Amino acid sequence: LARKALNAEGGIDPADLVMMQALVKKMAKRLADRYSRRRNKAQLGHLDVRRTLRRSMAYGGMPFEIVWKTKKVEKPNIVAICDVSKSVAAAAQFLLTFLYSLNEVVDRMEAFAFSGRMISVNDVMDEHKVETAIVEVLKKIGFQQTDYGKSLEDFCDLHLDQIDRHTTVIFLGDARSNYADPRVDLFATIQKRARAMIWLNPEPESYWGQGDSVMQRYLPFCHVAKPCNTLGQLERIIEDVLRTYIPN
Repeated sequence: LARKALNAEGGIDPADLVMMQALVKKMAKRLADRYSRRRNKAQLGHLDVRRTLRRSMAYGGMPFEIVWKTKKVEKPNIVAICDVSKSVAAAAQFLLTFLYSLNEVVDRMEAFAFSGRMISVNDVMDEHKVETAIVEVLKKIGFQQTDYGKSLEDFCDLHLDQIDRHTTVIFLGDARSNYADPRVDLFATIQKRARAMIWLNPEPESYWGQGDSVMQRYLPFCHVAKPCNTLGQLERIIEDVLRTYIPN
């Protein structure tokens, strides 16, 4: 199941869908536990020799009280922007399930979805189970003709203040905009404000730039751009994102 294509022709079998939803939650829990251990270790830091020696004076110079240098490790701040058009909706559902299952280790999580227009879906995600929230989102904006340019315009007009130097933006989409203006300038504006811009594309890299795909035009403004069409790929990419918040 971890290797099953998320945008398979004909969709995902309902029985597989239930098992995959359970699997993605297990993956997220495992990843959250791993991240928490790394974060705690990083915050502990190294032995503070000077303070340890100073405190040991009270014990005749014997270092009975070890002092560690501590440092604050910020929690991830994530904004997810998801194309929910028909060819990408399943991948968007699993990405949002994964991210919202990391709530214990994420400082802030904001989610937006688009097809012809872009909307915030935070309220939908809060009011519904993650597994069914995508259905509610599709009722609002699904089945419109995909327009990346107009959707980016909506985001910059209404939500650009959600992005700052602490924010990792995860953009999920196939970059197929039906030959409409992709507004690369607006994508670049978001990227300049963000800590990192990561693009997950459910299509194989060999498809990028073919037909109405404008992926090649967005690439210069992505810190990372990877194919992401299985749960296994999704887990590895999200783990890489979390790892960037842990200092070496």
